[in-house]
Amino acid sequence: MDDPEVIKFLLQTEIIPLCLRIMERGTELSQTVATFIIQKILLDDSGLEYLCHTAERFFAVSTVLNNMVENQVDKPSTRLLKHIIKCYYRLSENRKASMALVKNVPFIVRSM
Repeated sequence: MDDPEVIKFLLQTEIIPLCLRIMERGTELSQTVATFIIQKILLDDSGLEYLCHTAERFFAVSTVLNNMVENQVDKPSTRLLKHIIKCYYRLSENRKASMALVKNVPFIVRSM
């Protein structure tokens, strides 16, 4: 559900660090669900602002996304990659994050 109140509630919980851990170490299905949750948080303006507010938060998310892209070489998943790309796209809509992504996004994503 695209409810800003739900996003605000989630931002007050430990959902983001939990999702990032699952995105790094989970099964393909759990990674897809966790990435979808991060994507939904990013789609909300307050969620995007929250994740890009500090360099630490942004780099935590972008590092996990970068590692997931690199893992796609060994174990490709179109469904998972779709959610990863949507996260990158939404991050690019934040001015500070966009400048950082130019230097940090994997080459394969830049060439899409």
